[in-house]
Amino acid sequence: MDTSCCVLGIGSPFGDDRLGWVAAEMLRGRDGGHAVRIDTLDRPGAALIEAWRDERVVILIDAVRSGAPPGTVHRIGIEGLTAGGAALSSHALGVAGAVTLARALAALPAELSFYGIEADPNWDGEDLSPPVRAALPALIEEIAELTRGTVQATPSTRGASK
Repeated sequence: MDTSCCVLGIGSPFGDDRLGWVAAEMLRGRDGGHAVRIDTLDRPGAALIEAWRDERVVILIDAVRSGAPPGTVHRIGIEGLTAGGAALSSHALGVAGAVTLARALAALPAELSFYGIEADPNWDGEDLSPPVRAALPALIEEIAELTRGTVQATPSTRGASK
């Protein structure tokens, strides 16, 4: 089912890598009945291609490791992801690798955006680090505004997965 807009929170259960999951939960609480499918995925790699199948607009959210200061917000379009962005991921086959593979398979959504926050490489806590937590509300507001402008009136029928 094409829900018009799909948000995929990518991550794992620990530390700053939980960012995508936490962001997805925050967006679920703000959705207000819009036709936005919001899912969480545990280090999906190539499974991203299946997760966004049949979607027109896809927004990916994940922690980033690029060497920028912790808490730095990254906004990257599809061209940026496939032009050397592979180093951004903390996963084996990261978002950029999955996007590159999807491009080769002609399996990209019409619109794809990536939003991330730079993880703190020295953080070993179970929850988000203070710089990531501080950057999160503005990122959520930006994504919520973006999804309001892309949704249709039909509610989503797909559920969340972790």
